[in-house]
Amino acid sequence: MDEVLFKSLYDRFFRKVFRFVRSHCRDMAEAEDLTHDVFLKCWKYRESFSTDIPPEAQLLLIARRTVINHYRKSLLRKISSLEAVERDFAGEDSADHTIRNDQAREQLQLALDLLPPRRREIFEKSRFEVKTYDEIAREMGISSGTVESQMVKALRFLRERLAHLMGLVLWFSQH
Repeated sequence: MDEVLFKSLYDRFFRKVFRFVRSHCRDMAEAEDLTHDVFLKCWKYRESFSTDIPPEAQLLLIARRTVINHYRKSLLRKISSLEAVERDFAGEDSADHTIRNDQAREQLQLALDLLPPRRREIFEKSRFEVKTYDEIAREMGISSGTVESQMVKALRFLRERLAHLMGLVLWFSQH
Protein backbone atom coordinates (compact mmCIF):
# COMPACT_ATOMS: atom_id res chain seq x y z
CA MET A 1 0.00 0.00 0.00
CA ASP A 2 1.48 3.33 -0.98
CA GLU A 3 0.86 6.77 0.54
CA VAL A 4 -1.71 7.76 -2.08
CA LEU A 5 -3.81 4.65 -1.44
CA PHE A 6 -3.48 5.13 2.32
CA LYS A 7 -4.62 8.77 2.07
CA SER A 8 -7.55 7.62 -0.06
CA LEU A 9 -8.54 5.02 2.59
CA TYR A 10 -8.16 7.62 5.34
CA ASP A 11 -10.30 10.18 3.55
CA ARG A 12 -12.91 7.63 2.56
CA PHE A 13 -13.29 5.70 5.84
CA PHE A 14 -12.20 8.02 8.66
CA ARG A 15 -15.75 9.10 9.52
CA LYS A 16 -17.11 5.56 9.49
CA VAL A 17 -14.28 4.23 11.67
CA PHE A 18 -14.66 7.23 13.99
CA ARG A 19 -18.43 6.62 14.38
CA PHE A 20 -17.75 2.96 15.19
CA VAL A 21 -15.11 3.82 17.77
CA ARG A 22 -17.21 6.67 19.21
CA SER A 23 -20.09 4.26 19.79
CA HIS A 24 -17.81 2.35 22.17
CA CYS A 25 -16.05 5.27 23.89
CA ARG A 26 -16.95 7.64 26.64
CA ASP A 27 -15.73 10.86 25.09
CA MET A 28 -14.88 12.51 21.81
CA ALA A 29 -11.15 12.96 22.45
CA GLU A 30 -10.71 9.30 23.35
CA ALA A 31 -12.58 8.28 20.18
CA GLU A 32 -10.40 10.54 18.04
CA ASP A 33 -7.21 9.14 19.57
CA LEU A 34 -8.31 5.56 19.06
CA THR A 35 -9.41 6.27 15.49
CA HIS A 36 -6.01 7.72 14.70
CA ASP A 37 -4.46 4.62 16.30
CA VAL A 38 -6.49 2.48 13.89
CA PHE A 39 -5.08 4.29 10.89
CA LEU A 40 -1.55 4.24 12.33
CA LYS A 41 -1.83 0.47 12.69
CA CYS A 42 -3.17 0.25 9.16
CA TRP A 43 -0.11 2.12 7.89
CA LYS A 44 2.33 0.25 10.12
CA TYR A 45 1.05 -3.14 8.97
CA ARG A 46 0.20 -2.06 5.42
CA GLU A 47 2.13 -5.00 3.96
CA SER A 48 -0.34 -7.43 5.55
CA PHE A 49 -3.40 -5.51 4.31
CA SER A 50 -5.38 -7.98 2.20
CA THR A 51 -6.59 -7.21 -1.30
CA ASP A 52 -9.18 -10.01 -1.00
CA ILE A 53 -11.05 -8.47 1.94
CA PRO A 54 -12.84 -5.12 1.61
CA PRO A 55 -10.76 -2.32 3.20
CA GLU A 56 -13.75 -1.15 5.24
CA ALA A 57 -14.07 -4.58 6.88
CA GLN A 58 -10.36 -4.66 7.67
CA LEU A 59 -10.41 -1.17 9.15
CA LEU A 60 -13.45 -1.95 11.30
CA LEU A 61 -11.79 -5.13 12.55
CA ILE A 62 -8.69 -3.16 13.49
CA ALA A 63 -10.95 -0.59 15.17
CA ARG A 64 -12.76 -3.28 17.14
CA ARG A 65 -9.50 -4.79 18.37
CA THR A 66 -8.11 -1.35 19.21
CA VAL A 67 -11.15 -0.51 21.34
CA ILE A 68 -11.06 -3.88 23.12
CA ASN A 69 -7.33 -3.56 23.85
CA HIS A 70 -7.83 -0.02 25.09
CA TYR A 71 -10.45 -1.15 27.60
CA ARG A 72 -8.39 -4.16 28.68
CA LYS A 73 -5.44 -1.89 29.46
CA SER A 74 -7.75 0.52 31.26
CA LEU A 75 -9.20 -2.30 33.36
CA LEU A 76 -5.72 -3.55 34.25
CA ARG A 77 -4.77 -0.05 35.43
CA LYS A 78 -7.92 0.11 37.56
CA ILE A 79 -7.23 -3.29 39.05
CA SER A 80 -3.69 -2.21 39.93
CA SER A 81 -4.96 0.88 41.69
CA LEU A 82 -7.62 -1.16 43.49
CA GLU A 83 -4.98 -3.61 44.67
CA ALA A 84 -3.14 -0.67 46.20
CA VAL A 85 -6.35 0.33 48.00
CA GLU A 86 -6.77 -3.24 49.20
CA ARG A 87 -3.24 -3.21 50.63
CA ASP A 88 -4.18 -0.04 52.52
CA PHE A 89 -7.18 -1.82 54.00
CA ALA A 90 -5.23 -4.97 54.79
CA GLY A 91 -4.94 -3.92 58.42
CA GLU A 92 -8.67 -3.47 58.94
CA ASP A 93 -10.67 -5.80 61.13
CA SER A 94 -11.43 -9.21 59.61
CA ALA A 95 -15.15 -8.88 60.42
CA ASP A 96 -15.33 -5.59 58.51
CA HIS A 97 -13.63 -7.22 55.56
CA THR A 98 -16.10 -10.13 55.61
CA ILE A 99 -19.08 -7.77 55.77
CA ARG A 100 -17.71 -5.72 52.89
CA ASN A 101 -17.19 -8.86 50.78
CA ASP A 102 -20.71 -10.05 51.53
CA GLN A 103 -22.12 -6.67 50.50
CA ALA A 104 -20.10 -6.71 47.29
CA ARG A 105 -21.32 -10.21 46.45
CA GLU A 106 -24.91 -9.15 47.10
CA GLN A 107 -24.56 -6.07 44.87
CA LEU A 108 -22.97 -8.19 42.15
CA GLN A 109 -25.80 -10.71 42.32
CA LEU A 110 -28.38 -7.94 42.03
CA ALA A 111 -26.57 -6.49 39.01
CA LEU A 112 -26.22 -9.93 37.38
CA ASP A 113 -29.95 -10.47 37.81
CA LEU A 114 -30.53 -7.38 35.63
CA LEU A 115 -28.54 -8.79 32.69
CA PRO A 116 -30.43 -10.52 29.88
CA PRO A 117 -30.38 -14.31 30.58
CA ARG A 118 -28.08 -15.29 27.70
CA ARG A 119 -25.59 -12.47 28.45
CA ARG A 120 -25.61 -13.46 32.11
CA GLU A 121 -24.96 -17.11 31.21
CA ILE A 122 -22.01 -16.11 29.01
CA PHE A 123 -20.63 -13.86 31.76
CA GLU A 124 -20.93 -16.57 34.41
CA LYS A 125 -19.27 -19.18 32.19
CA SER A 126 -16.39 -16.79 31.51
CA ARG A 127 -15.84 -15.39 34.99
CA PHE A 128 -17.11 -18.05 37.37
CA GLU A 129 -16.45 -21.24 35.40
CA VAL A 130 -13.27 -19.72 33.90
CA LYS A 131 -14.02 -20.85 30.35
CA THR A 132 -12.49 -19.32 27.24
CA TYR A 133 -14.63 -17.51 24.69
CA ASP A 134 -14.09 -20.39 22.26
CA GLU A 135 -15.22 -22.96 24.84
CA ILE A 136 -18.32 -20.93 25.62
CA ALA A 137 -19.08 -20.49 21.91
CA ARG A 138 -18.84 -24.22 21.23
CA GLU A 139 -20.90 -25.09 24.29
CA MET A 140 -23.66 -22.60 23.45
CA GLY A 141 -23.57 -23.08 19.67
CA ILE A 142 -22.70 -19.44 18.92
CA SER A 143 -19.68 -17.66 17.46
CA SER A 144 -16.78 -16.57 19.64
CA GLY A 145 -17.38 -13.06 18.28
CA THR A 146 -20.87 -13.16 19.78
CA VAL A 147 -19.41 -14.31 23.09
CA GLU A 148 -16.88 -11.48 23.01
CA SER A 149 -19.52 -8.91 22.14
CA GLN A 150 -21.81 -10.10 24.94
CA MET A 151 -18.92 -9.99 27.42
CA VAL A 152 -18.07 -6.42 26.40
CA LYS A 153 -21.70 -5.42 26.96
CA ALA A 154 -21.92 -7.29 30.29
CA LEU A 155 -18.69 -5.80 31.60
CA ARG A 156 -19.69 -2.29 30.52
CA PHE A 157 -23.05 -2.67 32.28
CA LEU A 158 -21.47 -4.08 35.44
CA ARG A 159 -18.74 -1.41 35.46
CA GLU A 160 -21.38 1.34 35.28
CA ARG A 161 -23.73 -0.35 37.73
CA LEU A 162 -21.07 -1.23 40.30
CA ALA A 163 -18.64 1.68 39.99
CA HIS A 164 -19.24 2.55 43.62
CA LEU A 165 -17.92 -0.84 44.76
CA MET A 166 -14.16 -0.59 44.33
CA GLY A 167 -13.59 -3.84 46.18
CA LEU A 168 -15.76 -5.79 43.76
CA VAL A 169 -13.09 -5.89 41.08
CA LEU A 170 -10.68 -7.25 43.69
CA TRP A 171 -13.20 -9.92 44.58
CA PHE A 172 -13.35 -10.91 40.88
CA SER A 173 -9.58 -11.24 40.72
CA GLN A 174 -9.51 -13.43 43.85
CA HIS A 175 -12.37 -15.81 42.95
